[in-house]
Amino acid sequence: MTVTLSTIKGREADHLLVLSDEYMASLYPAESNHLVSSESLRAGDAAFIGAFLSAQPTPRLGHSGAIGRDDADGVPECVGCVAARFYRDEPYAEIKRLYVAEAHRGGGLARLLMAAIEREIVAQGIDCARLEMGVYQPEADALYRSLGYRDIPPFGDYLIDPLSQFLEKRPLASSEH
Repeated sequence: MTVTLSTIKGREADHLLVLSDEYMASLYPAESNHLVSSESLRAGDAAFIGAFLSAQPTPRLGHSGAIGRDDADGVPECVGCVAARFYRDEPYAEIKRLYVAEAHRGGGLARLLMAAIEREIVAQGIDCARLEMGVYQPEADALYRSLGYRDIPPFGDYLIDPLSQFLEKRPLASSEH
């Protein structure tokens, strides 16, 4: 299985965002969910990166009874995603929508996605990443803190919410994953 990270240009990660929405709705009330659509991450001043599995051929029985190969139309499956919105006047980038499909968790894919989005943020000339996340996600909290993110007060349009925490990593340019 080969994983490739590349820019999301269409709806290839929408199924992941639906799963993410459902998961967040199971943990938090609507007023504590600050989710954004894939359309908003593909337009405007943002970067949206996906982790794609190369299509693996699967055995199938051909018309002649021989075993053939079916590559599922050669379309790679998107199994993880992350985005950043750029706030150049501040300057910082906000990490949004980090999500890895359940079957692909535990192998470091979230860490790879975070390294990729941080490289993109630095390439945009920004050395500060911020994020808002809920308090009931210990795995995500552990990941972000292991990457060097630290607590900060609410930023941007966010308000104090007992179900939210706000994190920042600065500088990004010297980050190691």
